[in-house]
Amino acid sequence: MPKISKPRIRLEHRGGQLVPKNIRASAYEGGSNRKRMGGKGMSVAGPNTGISQSLGALQKRSRNAVRNNAYATGAKETYVSNLVGTGIRPQWQNKEIQELWETWVQECDADGVNCFYGLQGLAAGAQFEAGEVLGRFRYRRTSDGLSVPLQLQLIESEHLDPTYSAVTDRQLIKMGIEFNAIGKRSAYWLWQHHPHEYLAQQTNRRKRVPADDVIHLYRRTRPGQIRGVPELSSVIVRLYEIDEMQDALLARQKLAQLFAAFIKRKPDHDPEDEGPHFGLPADPYGESDDEGLTEFVPGALHYLEDGEEVQFSDPPDIGSHYSDWLRTELLAVARGAGITYEQLTNDLKGVNYSSIRAGLLEFRRRAEALQAHLIVHQWCRKIAAKWLDVAVVSGSINLPDYWTNRKKYLAIDWIAPKWAWVDPLKEVTADLLEVRAGFIPRSEAAGQRGWSLEQLDEEIQKSNQSADDHGLILDSDPRITQKNGALQKAIDILNNEEEEENAST
Repeated sequence: MPKISKPRIRLEHRGGQLVPKNIRASAYEGGSNRKRMGGKGMSVAGPNTGISQSLGALQKRSRNAVRNNAYATGAKETYVSNLVGTGIRPQWQNKEIQELWETWVQECDADGVNCFYGLQGLAAGAQFEAGEVLGRFRYRRTSDGLSVPLQLQLIESEHLDPTYSAVTDRQLIKMGIEFNAIGKRSAYWLWQHHPHEYLAQQTNRRKRVPADDVIHLYRRTRPGQIRGVPELSSVIVRLYEIDEMQDALLARQKLAQLFAAFIKRKPDHDPEDEGPHFGLPADPYGESDDEGLTEFVPGALHYLEDGEEVQFSDPPDIGSHYSDWLRTELLAVARGAGITYEQLTNDLKGVNYSSIRAGLLEFRRRAEALQAHLIVHQWCRKIAAKWLDVAVVSGSINLPDYWTNRKKYLAIDWIAPKWAWVDPLKEVTADLLEVRAGFIPRSEAAGQRGWSLEQLDEEIQKSNQSADDHGLILDSDPRITQKNGALQKAIDILNNEEEEENAST
């Protein structure tokens, strides 16, 4: 009977693992372990493991980049000015609540520096720079003289230690956040003082703060993610490399500006003859250097010993390609920061109306999404709810049916600042045609300009009443005149005919 040999399975190293050599290739190249993709991107990490290990370093480097790199600083300013601007303002349905809110926004800062909308910008900037920011409600006495006995304190995310994790019988503390048995946030363990303020190091300790008194503003990019990362995380390396490249080019240019002469002795020169001391540089300042030729001095004459010569390295000159390289890097930085290249650099060379409009429309879609899901939902909505609760409980406002109709009172329209148009005439004409055709309601057109429809109608009514009181006929009032004034003439004719009929009767 013939002997049946079993097939031998040969192993080989692929991606740091032993796998069968004759294994069939993956149908997806990105999922293969061959040489092209072996060992690339195969680290396994949950949504929080990598953050807990890297958040401290990311925050430090991001803050340093914003402090010292002009592009990072500009990216942060663009982010804040477009997301918040002069402030995302609420339009309450109740006028009494609106008036009380307008009073409180001027006194809401626990530090006594900003108004509510200034705190919005400060929070958005901190979220961009560090990935997250905390707001803590501070309850005050009624004797403090505030319109509503509540203030808001902004806290940097370093107060929430990402390395602090613990497990108890009933609670789970993960990255400084305490969760209850059903996975709901129950408390935040905050450093009493900023951990990087050295004067407070000795007395600093963690303090448990109920989650109901804290607002955690961060952008969640993965399900289950509990902490945020800086918006510059994906481009931090590029920002530092841009700085290093610019420093290297500057050093090369400085070296090119140094001009020096090197003097050699003739072959038949007698070394005992009087003359300059070879081997030492001629110091233009009259000081001697016993260490010989160690550095170049502009305008100096360097004397060489017999057999000595000077050789210079010849690094490749990329000066002609530097602009293209820098633009490519800055395009990646702008994309990683979530803004356009023109916003990052203020470089408008080669930009036309169509291209700048297309870029801004794409950016505005992202900004509007962040305004709705980040600033309004995570920050403004929670503050407004807490503020109105405290206002009712403290007696600052009388709403007898509040607890029954709380959701109705908290149905707020948050109005973001209007966008500046690239070409106002074209944009306004397009909006006018859409409203007249019924494709969009007036409320949407008003909201795009930073108004609620109720506010807009009230202001128009006030303007019309003021014009009537002073006997003014405004060309902007469509009830009276068209653009060419034809309707106004018709009204005058009708009024004259009516007066004549009254006189004849």
